[in-house]
Amino acid sequence: MKLYTKTICPKCLWVKSELQRAGLEPEIVNIDHDEQAKQTIIDAGFLSVPVLEYNEKFIGDVTEIVSQIELIAQ
Repeated sequence: MKLYTKTICPKCLWVKSELQRAGLEPEIVNIDHDEQAKQTIIDAGFLSVPVLEYNEKFIGDVTEIVSQIELIAQ
């Protein structure tokens, strides 16, 4: 599980807090410092973060990410 984020991103902070609350520890990838990761999410069709990569699927909608976190944590 990977969470693609940026340095200044309120939605990213929210998703990180939800992951922490659920006891999940994904790999955090800051696209401000990783050009290849940035290209990965662009190639997947996303132009903003946060993006969660889980089971080879990319999720970019924050509400859907939080729902997925709740499912994984069960």
